Formats: sequence, C-alpha cells, structure tokens
Amino acid sequence: MRQILIFVVIISLACACTGKQAEKNQIVKQPNILLLFSDDHQAAAINALGNPYINTPSIDRLVNEGTSLVQTYTETPTCAPSRAALLTGCGSLTHGTFYPGYTQAANKSLKRWPQVMQEAGYETFWTGKFNAHGKPSEWGVEQTSLIFQRGMGDHNMTINENGKETKGFSSEIFAEAMIEFLNQPHDKPFFATVAFTAPHDPRTPPGKYATMYKPNEMPLPANILSKYNFNDGYDSIRDEKLLPYPRTIDDVRKELADYYGLISHMDEQIGRIMDALKQNKLDENTIVIYTSDNGLAIGHHGLMGKFSFYDHSLKVPLIMKGPGIKGQYKSDVRVYLHDLFPTICDITGIDIPSTVEAKSFKAALNGDNNIIHKYMFGSLSNLKRSVSTKDYKLIRHYHSNWHGKMKGTDEYLFFDLKNDPLEIKNEIDNPEFGSKIAELKEVLKKRQIEKKDFLSAEY
Repeated sequence: MRQILIFVVIISLACACTGKQAEKNQIVKQPNILLLFSDDHQAAAINALGNPYINTPSIDRLVNEGTSLVQTYTETPTCAPSRAALLTGCGSLTHGTFYPGYTQAANKSLKRWPQVMQEAGYETFWTGKFNAHGKPSEWGVEQTSLIFQRGMGDHNMTINENGKETKGFSSEIFAEAMIEFLNQPHDKPFFATVAFTAPHDPRTPPGKYATMYKPNEMPLPANILSKYNFNDGYDSIRDEKLLPYPRTIDDVRKELADYYGLISHMDEQIGRIMDALKQNKLDENTIVIYTSDNGLAIGHHGLMGKFSFYDHSLKVPLIMKGPGIKGQYKSDVRVYLHDLFPTICDITGIDIPSTVEAKSFKAALNGDNNIIHKYMFGSLSNLKRSVSTKDYKLIRHYHSNWHGKMKGTDEYLFFDLKNDPLEIKNEIDNPEFGSKIAELKEVLKKRQIEKKDFLSAEY
C-alpha cells in the first residue's frame, strides 16, 4: 500500500509539473507588427472604403479582414514632420522637425517607436523611404534593406548597398526587400516597416498601370476650382507648380489617372507581401497596419499638394488587422496618425514612454466609440494652425516670414463640417456660428500657449 501511495504522489507531481509547462507553452507570443506605410495617399482613394473608381484589392482585403479607422488625421500634412510624429508619438511643436525648412533633427529627448520595440525584445526592420533625420540605427532600427533617405525622387531607382546594386521601380524593390525579410527565420517577434515612396509624384505608374485609368473617365472632385480662393503662402511651393494656373479639367483628370495608377501598382506589391506573410505562417500572429503620412489635393479647392488643413490633405487611411482586432469593422473615432505608437505599445503590453503625448486607441479596435480627442489640431510651419471638432473646423492663416519673404494673409477660415463636408463655404463672418468660432479660437490660443508655439504671438 505504501508503495502504491508513493507512486500516486510521484504521478501527481509529474502531472502538476507537466500542467505548469503546458500552461507556460500556451502563453501567446507577442504579435509581430507589419507596418505598410505609403506616401501621399488620400484616405478617399480606396475601393472598399467607398471609391468605386479605383482598384485596390489588396488594401480592400485588409479592410474586409480588419478595422478601418476612417477618421484618422495627421497633424502636419507633409513628409518629414508627419514621419517624425509617427516615430515619436508627438506633434510637430514637440518633436521639432518642423520649421522653417523641415531640416532640424527631431528632439533627441523623445523616445522613438522602433527603439522602444527593440528594447522590449522585438526584431526591428525597415525598407524604403526613411525621411527622418539621422540613420535608421539612431531610431532603433537594427536591420535595413534598400533605404531611401530623400524626400522624393524618380520611382525608377538604383540603390547601392553593401557592394550590391539594386535597380527597379520603387514599390517593387521595397516589397521584395520586405518579402526577403519575411522569408527569414525569426526567433523573436518583429516590428517591420516597408515605407513606399508611392503614390508621391512624379506620377509615373509602370507598365499596364500607366494606362489602367482613362483620364476622360476620371471623376472630378466636387470642390474642384481653377485657383485656390485664399493666399495662404503656399501658392509657389513645388507641389503647386506641378500644374499651371488656372487648373483645367483635363489636367486634373490626367493627374488623377496617373495617381490612381501608382496606388493600384503599390496595392499589387502589398498583395505580394501579404502572400509572403501567409506562406511563412506568420499571418495569424501578425498585426498588419496600412496607413500614409498625409493626403493630397489633386484638384480639390484648386490645390495640387498636401500643404493645407482641408480633409483631403489632413485625413489619412488607417487600416489594421490581426489578433484581437475586429474584422469588417469601421470606427468613426477620431485619432491622430501618431496615436499608433502608444496603441501598439498598449496592444503588445509594452510600457508607453512618458515622452509620448499621443493616446492609445486600442479600445476603438474592439468597438469602443468613446471620444479620444475632443479637439484635433493642425500645424504647418509659420503659416497655418487649425483646430477642429467632429462638426466644425477653424483654420488660422498667418502673414509670416517665409525664408526671408513675407508670405500669406492674416485671416481665419471656419467650416461647418456637418452641413458642408467638402469645406466649400467659409462661414467665418456668419453670426450663426459666433459662439462656436469664439470657442475654437480660445481653444487654439490655449493650445499654442501650452506648446510654446512661436506663432502664439501675433506677427
């Protein structure tokens, strides 16, 4: 009997140890993060999100399998400041890559997203455009391939790295670099980014994509103008010189056809990346993010570029799919692009650095509709500031010194977004909105004081 009892005790202990080991093995590995980051993609230029004129099957797949945050905005609609915000979780008046020539190094006291992921045990990788000051390694990126560090350039690229020359169309070679990374063995979770230069100009889609869209069939923006109504100081910037004044319907349609061609070609490359993710059995434990640095005008309001606070430039696509994220869901919660940094920390259980001023929208990915930002702000060099709610937007233009020349006009614009979503009618002198205009002016003033904005004092 004693021997039987001893045997039972041994078996029980063995089972208990086995149970603990099984429990340990069942701990879910932290999800991989795959960031697909484009350049100048209008939030409205996605088929599955309401644009029947554009072909985006791979992005549509993400929409159908994940959550689309359809009210996502960048604070500063231009390349380097928007990227600095994404990577620091802070707005332009904090991170410092901003004024006057967007050439300053970002505030080095701020924690950087790839750095935080690396310190938490993630393998970090980047391919494509790295329009942030300094080397990727200074931002916490330990592995790179085919890095493009300029703001723009020809999409037919030649990149020399480690004695190897790579030639090809930007979207294709960056996708191939990401696929090669995914095909490698990974003994820890990864945070990997492919930063496309598409659909930024020059608008030169390759092959069949050059003729995929017929200019005479392209739908014109409902708020198209031959010339912008206001002197905001940006009329002579490079983007606005891509078409002559006055803008013509034929010119705008041709630009849109080429723009859509670039997006559809990039979409095909995204499909290749998604296929590689699945083939390597990484798809079930990877959070895939598709977003962009800013939108673009291309005819809206008579503008061509992104340097404005209208929704066509401020709003960006943001689609996420993966473990714990609702599928076939659209969230109207208003978020910033740079809220991604704390959100991913929140999802992966990584402490959000104290330097991050953005907010996590993790709850919104599970259907929570609570307001995250009552007011959202815009900042553009020394020429523009804005504040908006869901229903109203106030824009402040400044008459300011732009590289030694006085540019712009000292004025306010106000739009009733609820009844005028295309932001056509400036209601700044309408007494019906007097109290709301006063409220937003005061909110903007307080924000500028809080951030020690150099424009808080009148020029």
